[in-house]
Amino acid sequence: MKLIGKNTIKLDIVDSTNNYANRQLSEKQPVEGTVVLAGFQESGRGQINNYWESEANKNLTFSIVLYPSFLEIMSQFMISKVITLGLTDFLKQHVAEVAIKWPNDIYVGNKKIAGILVENAIRGGEIASSIVGVGLNINQEVFVSDAPNPISLKLLTGVDYELDSTLQSICDCTDYWYSKLKSGFNEELNQAFHERLYRLGEKAEFKDQQGTFTGVIKGVNAIGQLIIEDEENISKEYHFKEVEYVL
Repeated sequence: MKLIGKNTIKLDIVDSTNNYANRQLSEKQPVEGTVVLAGFQESGRGQINNYWESEANKNLTFSIVLYPSFLEIMSQFMISKVITLGLTDFLKQHVAEVAIKWPNDIYVGNKKIAGILVENAIRGGEIASSIVGVGLNINQEVFVSDAPNPISLKLLTGVDYELDSTLQSICDCTDYWYSKLKSGFNEELNQAFHERLYRLGEKAEFKDQQGTFTGVIKGVNAIGQLIIEDEENISKEYHFKEVEYVL
């Protein structure tokens, strides 16, 4: 039975869909899979309080409410895998060179088309709820922020997309992977995520606290750390913000 997108709350304008979903959780419990969609976010959020630029009624900015209490706390990065796999499944229907840039961005080639923000609430030793915010550039043609490399689906294809049907398609793709996770097909998710990693197996430049180095992305471990092997064949594991790509 489909969960994600079965119930949708549509808002013309809101501070952020994640904030709205959090307020809903504090007042009542929306059904699992509820999607909060906004035409415009006044304070759209990315990771570490970054701002997400999105022109009003041109893109998809939404949040998904999940209750993954079946998932071990140490495995909470699986939620990110579900969402990124759903987004890449959708995008691969329209464009090539789609990849997951660890930990939370979707790239087409070397351009950023989407970002996610997962906020988990831990209570009683389990994941009580997850609010997953998604910003996906659909029809925007001009970006005015200082973001270095934004792209939209329309800029890539020349097609103007109908937002409601596009959202439903994304929800269907994401629901497929969430049902896989609930059914215990973790290895299938892990393998698909691994294969879609941006720059997987490619020699590239990175920067950590010790400085710039050359390495190869080997994968992501069970708790979501990025694994990079340096030129001395030493594997290093990084949490978010501990390493960056040198583009």
